[in-house]
Amino acid sequence: MGNTGKKRVCILSLDAVGRKDMEFMLSLPNFSRIVREGFFCDKVFSTYPSLTYPAHTSIITGKVPARHGIVSNTLLQPARETPDWLYKHKYIDGPTLYDVAKKKGYTVASLLWPVTGGAKIDYNIPEIMVTRKLQNQVVSCLVNGSPRYLLELNKRFGHLRKGIEQPYLDNFVMASAEYTIRKYDPDLLLVHLTDVDTNRHNLGADAPEIKEALERHDERIGNLQKWLSETRPMDDTVFIVLGDHCQIDASKIVYLNKLFADRGLLTVKDGYVADYKAVTKSCDGSAYVYINEKYASNDTVLETVIDVLNEIKGNKELGIEEIYTGEEAAEMGADPDCFAMIEAERGYYFLDEARVLTESVKDTKNHRMFAIHGCSPLKEENITFFAGCGAGIKKGSRKESMHLWDEGPTIAKLMGLYLPGADGEIVKEMLE
Repeated sequence: MGNTGKKRVCILSLDAVGRKDMEFMLSLPNFSRIVREGFFCDKVFSTYPSLTYPAHTSIITGKVPARHGIVSNTLLQPARETPDWLYKHKYIDGPTLYDVAKKKGYTVASLLWPVTGGAKIDYNIPEIMVTRKLQNQVVSCLVNGSPRYLLELNKRFGHLRKGIEQPYLDNFVMASAEYTIRKYDPDLLLVHLTDVDTNRHNLGADAPEIKEALERHDERIGNLQKWLSETRPMDDTVFIVLGDHCQIDASKIVYLNKLFADRGLLTVKDGYVADYKAVTKSCDGSAYVYINEKYASNDTVLETVIDVLNEIKGNKELGIEEIYTGEEAAEMGADPDCFAMIEAERGYYFLDEARVLTESVKDTKNHRMFAIHGCSPLKEENITFFAGCGAGIKKGSRKESMHLWDEGPTIAKLMGLYLPGADGEIVKEMLE
């Protein structure tokens, strides 16, 4: 059982739920009760790029991606059809909220929270994407998570899953959460749900099915609070619901590496990058530009890249909204090692293949998404939210705007902990 002398914290992440959903969410009983009884901000700026792994790492470290090191969902591996995901805790630069909690004797449980593979978490099912032929999902989770705990949950609730299909995956996570709360009563519980994210990618940002997924989320919020209340008094509990980004509709794909190949900056084999002097790496609604370190001082290569970027800047047919220098990208919190960052117009996203230059989403056989994120956090449709109630949170408190990286240090403060090296500020408006 958890240590009842400590303040208990449950953090529920609703992937791809954003500010645009708040009017509907506030009409639902469980979410609206949290807002009435606690703190609410409906203007939370995500990371750049606004991808799940950088965003969740910023939440849990209080740092921007440039400083915590998770600057994308996946590694830069241009020659691989499917790059490896950055799911391991070892890639994070600096302590996380669960690291400092563990040092203070807190018990921690994590259910599919991103970038927790191999972390020192008591009860851990890491979110792992299998990308290699010889990899096995269950084995990878066992190696990088808590083996006995994972086998226990899989035996009891594995029948609820259908791969990563929704709502079955979230149903498995919630059954696992109830079991974990009742049996292990952790002091810090991290839960990541992807129902809305999956449906938006597959169907569009405002498809009718999104409201159905939001209704399921509201029921899940109510269930989590019920299970928590049945195991410990709620007057020592903090309950937080947050988003990581939202999504924007998309209809066209741009393959910038085809352009780079045509200019001799990379070579292609079977449609994929075989070798490169310079290459782009998709973040969906944005794309990094990287120079191969072997050519970092090659004036001809650098001039060619700059020429290509100048040629496409503002090109509406290629969906180019803006091009930032590496220095500008780093100032926005993105990878300081990139040469440039390309931001897509609304309706466009980038992929890394190099067979064609553009393609309609409805016609593609590649990674089809009818809504995307990974773009600038300043885009209105990409703004997210934060809500919380319970011990130490001022009832009816509000803040006009904040950043994802403000959340970690604020939650640490609520727990009586300190998150060192954070970029974010403690949200004083939230605290009693």
